[in-house]
Amino acid sequence: MRTQKPYKNLQTVWPVIFLFAVSFILAHHLPVHADDAAENQMRELVKTAGLPPEAIINPPQPVTFKLSIQERFSRFWNEKIFGFRITYASARGKACHANQRVLAGAVEMYNMDNGNAMKTLRHADVVNPAGELVKGYYIKAPITPPEANCEYYSYGDLTDTGIIYCAQHGTLDDYRSALIRVTDLKPHSAVQDDELSFAITITVIFLLLSAIVVLALFIRRQKPTAGSHQE
Repeated sequence: MRTQKPYKNLQTVWPVIFLFAVSFILAHHLPVHADDAAENQMRELVKTAGLPPEAIINPPQPVTFKLSIQERFSRFWNEKIFGFRITYASARGKACHANQRVLAGAVEMYNMDNGNAMKTLRHADVVNPAGELVKGYYIKAPITPPEANCEYYSYGDLTDTGIIYCAQHGTLDDYRSALIRVTDLKPHSAVQDDELSFAITITVIFLLLSAIVVLALFIRRQKPTAGSHQE
């Protein structure tokens, strides 16, 4: 008679699979460390400009590179059920950071042509037709902020190590991560809440599915097989 051991084998393998899954989820969702070049730049920036503005470390609307759980359900409900197309907060944040990259390149070109004349950035320089960057054709048209509260400013000297940030969405993730590391400033827990809740949700789903599989194998093991009644 063939011996069935799927349940016992799963008892041995399941803890290993669980630990691997949890480690992968948490590692995937923890903030990425800044690279050495960004850290060195931010270290020099802090020396010359002082501590960064609060909007950089704790932006009112942090940019998330993955949809929050609420947005995932909202997107499914609105797009799959009702057929609506909606712009989500994560997409608006990414658009803001893309604007910052465009502005950084425009400021660099302006300073190359004008003897490092632009050390700081004013919001009016980028959103008004009479702004320096628009008037000089360093950007094709005034920047359109993705949200009404987006306002672009500079932290530090833009001819040296200074960076551009938004009063609503902060600065680019590499810069923010580097500033947190070199200053030991602590971001508000709310900035990390969504990533943590997503990891917890995935872990709970994994546990429930694993419990269902274990229960199914256990029930199957308890059922007598046809061969067990034969001599």
